[in-house]
Amino acid sequence: FASRWACPAQLAAAPIACRPGSAMSSEDEEPEDDYKLAVVARCDLGMSAGKLAVQVGHAVHSAVVKCPAAARKAWEADGSMIVVLQVDDEAGLLHIAAAARRAGLRSGSEHDEGLTEVEDGALTVVWVGPDKADRVNIVTGKLGLFRSKEEEELAKLRRQLQEAEAELGTLRGGAGPSPCLQTAPQSRMLLDVSGLADWQPQRPDVPDLFEQWCWEGDEFVLPKKWEQALAEACEGTALPQAMRPWESASFDREGIFFLTHRSDTGGIAIALPGAGASDGVVGVLGVHPSFRRRGLGRCLLRLCVGRLVQLGRTRIFCAVDADRSPGAFKLLTSEGFRPSPAAP
Repeated sequence: FASRWACPAQLAAAPIACRPGSAMSSEDEEPEDDYKLAVVARCDLGMSAGKLAVQVGHAVHSAVVKCPAAARKAWEADGSMIVVLQVDDEAGLLHIAAAARRAGLRSGSEHDEGLTEVEDGALTVVWVGPDKADRVNIVTGKLGLFRSKEEEELAKLRRQLQEAEAELGTLRGGAGPSPCLQTAPQSRMLLDVSGLADWQPQRPDVPDLFEQWCWEGDEFVLPKKWEQALAEACEGTALPQAMRPWESASFDREGIFFLTHRSDTGGIAIALPGAGASDGVVGVLGVHPSFRRRGLGRCLLRLCVGRLVQLGRTRIFCAVDADRSPGAFKLLTSEGFRPSPAAP
C-alpha cells in the first residue's frame, strides 16, 4: 500500500490539489522533485497486519531519525509519502539493502525481538530513503505493493471465479460477465449540458466500506495498478487511448479514478478529452465482478462527469454495448445520458 494514494471522494468536484503549504504552480514555475520513503517487507514470515504495522513503524522511525534535516524537510513538504512493498524472503531483503548501498542511498533494516510471531533476530523489513523518488525507484521501482498471503489467495480465487463466470457465459451463448463501458458499442451515449447554465454535476457518493484512491505521481505504481484493474474489472480491454493513458501528453492525472476495498480494486474509471474543446469521454468504467450492484459504477461515472465539467467539457460521451450490458445502459440513462449519433 502507499500512504499518499488515498484522497477524499469529493476530489473530482474540488479545485486541483497542490502540495501542502504551496500555491498552485504557474507555467513558468520550476517543477518540484518528488520524495518518498520505501519500506520493503518479506512475505514468507506470514506476519499479521498488526505485526507488519509494528515493523513498518519501527522502519519509518529509524529512517526519519537518521535522515538529514534538509532531506527530511523536503520529504515532509512533499507530503511524507511512504510506500510499503514486498519481496519473497530474506534473500530478497538482503538484495534490496545491497542495491541501496551501491546506489548511495540511505537505508537500514529491522530485526524482530522474537516475542510474538517470528523468531528472535529475524530480518523483517528494509527501508530506503526518504530521498528523491527517482533515486529510490532505481532500487525499489520494480517491486509490487505489499499484499498478505490471505489477500493474494483471495485475489486468486476472485480471478478463478471471474474466469468461471466468463466460461459459463460462453456456454450459455452470452458474451461474458463484464459490463465495462468501453468496447464495441451499439450505443454511443451523450450527456449534453452546454445549454444549461445552472447545471451542476451530482455528488459522487463513495459506497460504504470503499475508498476513493487516485494517482499521486509515482510512475512505477500506476501502470501495474491500472493494468491489473483492467484485467480484473474489464477483461483487459479498453479504448486504445485508455490502455496506457499516462503515456499521452494530454494525460490528466486528476481524471483517473479507483475505488478500493482494503487493498483490492473494486472499480476504475478515466475521464479523457474529446476531439472538440467542449467534448469529453468516459474512456473506461469498470467494476470488478465481486463488487457489482453496490453503487460503484454510479460513483465512478459521477467522478468522471464532475472532472470533465470542471475542465470545461460540456458534451460528455460514453460508449456502451446495450445488449451485453443492459445495466450499464440503464445507469447512463438514469444519469442523463441519451443515445447520440455524434462522435466525440
